[in-house]
Amino acid sequence: MIVTASLEKRSKAMSRSSISSSRNPPIQIGNFRESDELKSCGYEKSAKECKRWKYHNPGRQFWNCSNILTRLKICDCFFWEDDEMYEGYYKNLIRTLKQQVDSKESSVELIILRKKVVKLEFLLSKEKSILDKLQKKVTKEKQAIMMLNNKLEASMQQNSMLKVMVVMILLVVALWCFK
Repeated sequence: MIVTASLEKRSKAMSRSSISSSRNPPIQIGNFRESDELKSCGYEKSAKECKRWKYHNPGRQFWNCSNILTRLKICDCFFWEDDEMYEGYYKNLIRTLKQQVDSKESSVELIILRKKVVKLEFLLSKEKSILDKLQKKVTKEKQAIMMLNNKLEASMQQNSMLKVMVVMILLVVALWCFK
């Protein structure tokens, strides 16, 4: 709103000044130039200049209200800045150039993605080698635990046999003593 008011003041001042516009080109701020007429919608908002890249309107400029992008869509202010191009050489040229730019951008993106894939595959192979090492350690630890468990069971069996033998000896001694 403030930018719109200041631009309107500048454009009025430029029209009143005696400086010729051919010597001093208009100042451009964003999509607005001092020499341009600022367009506004019925809601006192400045319309936004945009460019359309659809098949039938390649590179065609239009204005629309910023309210059109909200959920409410309370303003349907929309108008074309330039005339529609008819089918022909220039319209096809613009389409072709746009497709070339898009393909270049997508090929650059593809190269970047391929580099990321190579990097991620390298990291994955490192992780797999670490995982293999850890699995080997786990296997060794399991074997050690099984050996200790077997030793424990053997010693427990030995202890229980010793207890049985002690009890039997005590019984034999007790029977011999009471005879």
